[in-house]
Amino acid sequence: MLTASIIGMLFVLPLDMPYNAQNTMTRPAPVERFRRSLLTIAFWMLAGSLVVPAVLMAQEAQDEEAAPTATAPAKEAVVDPLMAMIAERAALVVKPDPEALARAFQIGHAASSGAGASSAALTNLGDLDGDGFPELVLSLPVKDSEDDGVTTAESSLPPQWNIYLLSWDGGKWKASSLVTNVSDSNLRAISLGPGVGQGIALVTQEGNPPTVWPSVFQVRDHASVLLWDSQSDDSRYESLLNGHAEFEPQENAAADLIVTGRADPGLLQFSPTGRRGFGSRTVYHWDGKAYVPAKPAYTPSPDYTLYRFIAALHLRDFRSAYALIAPASFLGTDDPNLDKFTNFIRDIWPEFVGDNVFRARESPSGAPDNAAFELSSAKKHYLYVPMFSSDGKYLIKKLMRTQEAVPAETP
Repeated sequence: MLTASIIGMLFVLPLDMPYNAQNTMTRPAPVERFRRSLLTIAFWMLAGSLVVPAVLMAQEAQDEEAAPTATAPAKEAVVDPLMAMIAERAALVVKPDPEALARAFQIGHAASSGAGASSAALTNLGDLDGDGFPELVLSLPVKDSEDDGVTTAESSLPPQWNIYLLSWDGGKWKASSLVTNVSDSNLRAISLGPGVGQGIALVTQEGNPPTVWPSVFQVRDHASVLLWDSQSDDSRYESLLNGHAEFEPQENAAADLIVTGRADPGLLQFSPTGRRGFGSRTVYHWDGKAYVPAKPAYTPSPDYTLYRFIAALHLRDFRSAYALIAPASFLGTDDPNLDKFTNFIRDIWPEFVGDNVFRARESPSGAPDNAAFELSSAKKHYLYVPMFSSDGKYLIKKLMRTQEAVPAETP
């Protein structure tokens, strides 16, 4: 458990003071939710191809059956030992002056950015609740109690952060918690639409490779209230490898959430730290309670074609797979047709219509990417090397298969 202290800024107080901060978020490890998201991405990708409606219905049913039963880790009640101290120090400032508040926390001056540096900072978000006074965000680096008193900001590890909202209530500054123990984050004020007003958009970044997790708060009675969390069980948010999330203002409407990154749907697996994969961009719209996704868009590439080809054959949708090849060169005939392609796959490459998961093979460092992929079983190991059209459509012209020695099992 992390116990927190402000780096050389606040007087020392006991850190065992229990405080259960409402509307405070803790960030569970994103791995489980990210793995759950892989299966749902597969459906949207096939919807962007030429899959017929009946096949789409079959895919949806299959996705429901294949969805893992595990749920995201339950969020425990937050006990923030710093919260009482932050609230007490903020309340000592009896005038609505951001500079005076900064001096009270010995920061020096109000800053223009939040977490991401190595020292505490104040971020001025402007007047979010319409009372004529700005809301401020206090970002504090914290330390591990088992780290011999060395702050993470001073060690080789990235600092962890606690982030608080400070709001003037007419007589003093009122403090409430936004999020605790995050490694990197950024925040901004956003519009939540007519009749709702302003909100706080907070995006945290976690893991390696990084994934991003946005959330939205609103200021009510001079305290932060969590409206939406992308990691909640009912969220429709899908995280992406090396992801980036930004909120884009809209005229007379709530800001849109735009998420970009690298898709990894599962039927063709890519190394999380490798160069393979294809780009994804999804726009989320605010429906009054949550951000819900529109249809995602994917960047055309050889890997995207391979994924669609493998996924279509996995569903035995030979027509959609046929649309992804250059028929004459792929089948080696001047008279190609769908029936010949279907028989070729069933007779020569039946592994594509089975329940198999293929893996992209990374090229050696410095070597060009040949888009190779492989399939391993207890008895056989196949390597596939495709060739693509050069017209920007990335149609598969050739697909060569060789059998290699079965890799030895790692002890």
